[in-house]
Amino acid sequence: MNSNRELQRHYRMQAILSIRNWIALTVIAIIGIALAVFRPRADPLDASAVINTSIVRQIHVVDSANNGFRVVYATKENVTADRLYEIQTRPAVRDSLERLKLAAPRHFGNMLHTDIYDFATFAVPFDPPDVRIHNIFVFGPDKQRLYIGDNPRLENEAKWINSGTAQGLLYLKPEDIYFHQTRRRRVYRYFRCAGIEEASHTDEHFSHFTEDDRIY
Repeated sequence: MNSNRELQRHYRMQAILSIRNWIALTVIAIIGIALAVFRPRADPLDASAVINTSIVRQIHVVDSANNGFRVVYATKENVTADRLYEIQTRPAVRDSLERLKLAAPRHFGNMLHTDIYDFATFAVPFDPPDVRIHNIFVFGPDKQRLYIGDNPRLENEAKWINSGTAQGLLYLKPEDIYFHQTRRRRVYRYFRCAGIEEASHTDEHFSHFTEDDRIY
């Protein structure tokens, strides 16, 4: 009797072993189907292989004399073209930036001599969801003229600012805007200027490029 039971157990084990690969494949298939069914579906707006960090909008935050800053906003992450459009048309984005345009002149008053880092610190809390500041440039007729003048390090320094190229204007990059408080010193950058004229540790009010290096 015992030998029959042992024989039956042996046959059952042999049968299980013979189909073990099929059992494993079946379990994997069931898990795959379950994941496909219960996994959150991707938003169609994000369904594209082509994604980039993209500019959302730029605004001018100025005082009554039209002096202040040009603020360029971009997406925090790489996004599809459809997602970019959705972000650009969000009322929350528009409302946040409009609040900044109203609040900054009230806070700073005359913005001709407002330090760009002080403005950046003030502006960051207005960032809309999924959006952050890409650049800040000085803006306005009088404020831009602060970056034209005799530079003791240059000969034939620039005599005027071309607003189309923004060459020579003071500006900040994202790392300046969001991480300057962890640095020992601030970095003031001058757009499309080269060498030692590209940046300084104080806000230097004179030309940082020559007429020979001008980009028209």
